[in-house]
Amino acid sequence: MAAGYQTFTFVWCDRQVDVAHQAHWLTGCPWHIELRCKDRLPVTETGYRSIFVPSMSFASDAAVQEFVSELLDQAATDKAWLRYLEDSRQLKLF
Repeated sequence: MAAGYQTFTFVWCDRQVDVAHQAHWLTGCPWHIELRCKDRLPVTETGYRSIFVPSMSFASDAAVQEFVSELLDQAATDKAWLRYLEDSRQLKLF
């Protein structure tokens, strides 16, 4: 991880999510948040997502985690994600 990033890990829906974040990314205004997970997430099929959050500031890792959790919770209501979860629970013959 590049210098200046803070990191933490949390569990969302039985998935371990590694989060790295940096305020004023490249000396600019946006925050840069990176998500990494071994499993698919509703915001990424690959388990990696880079997010730029304009002009927001977070007081702590807990605030960043709350933002990421809300982002994942909201995305998890998408029909494509719900279909993926249903398909992953069922055995497929073809």
